[in-house]
Order: sequence, then structure tokens, then C-alpha cells
Amino acid sequence: MLRIFSCFLTFFIFFSCLKVNVYKEATFSNYYKNKSSKILIDVRTPEEFKTGKAIEAINIDFYNESFETNLLKISKNKDIYLYCRSGRRSGIASQFLIENGYRNVYNIYKGIIKMDSIYLNSSAFNH
Repeated sequence: MLRIFSCFLTFFIFFSCLKVNVYKEATFSNYYKNKSSKILIDVRTPEEFKTGKAIEAINIDFYNESFETNLLKISKNKDIYLYCRSGRRSGIASQFLIENGYRNVYNIYKGIIKMDSIYLNSSAFNH
């Protein structure tokens, strides 16, 4: 009986320590079709942001030292959509938000490299 309990305890400890991605994946069209209170965050650098961004996107630089502080200023009542170039940085940011009590967090699948041009803010190229 002690052996069974030890195995169960080991199993429980091992799986409770694993990080599980609990954010949802989305697309840009999911964001634009969503009618709830929402925010679209581009976590690329300001230089990347200037080369082209999604309509309605705000920039919070992943590499800025106050990145996490700036993310935590966002209301937990909003649906939060994040993107970057490929989805890696926004995935990390999404996981950070989930770990800090946010529920409706969406990582935009494959980032801006898969964005349909209808969602591109063309005024970003006029600088």
C-alpha cells in the first residue's frame, strides 16, 4: 500500500510541476469578428512595429525592461489577443498573463507572417 501511495505521490508532484499552455490560439479574423471588450497587442520591437502592424494594434515591446509591468496594467475583463512575427514571443507573453490570473488570452497563430493583408494598417508605411 505504501508503494502505491508513493507512486501516486510521485506522479502527482511530477505533473503538477509541468507548465501547461492554457492560453487559446486564435487568428486575426477571430480578433476582428469578436464583439466583446478586447485589445490587440503587438509584442514586437518598436522598429518592427513601424514596418507594418495590424489595424487597432498597440505596441508593448517584449524586450523592454518594463514589459511585464505594462502587460499587467491591462484589465482582466478584456479579451487579450497577442501577436509577434511568428508566435513565439506572443506565446510567452500569453503564458505570462495566464500565470498572473488572466483568463481570456489568445495567442495569434503564426503571428504577423500569416496575417491577411486586409488587416494590415497601411498608414504604418507612411512614416
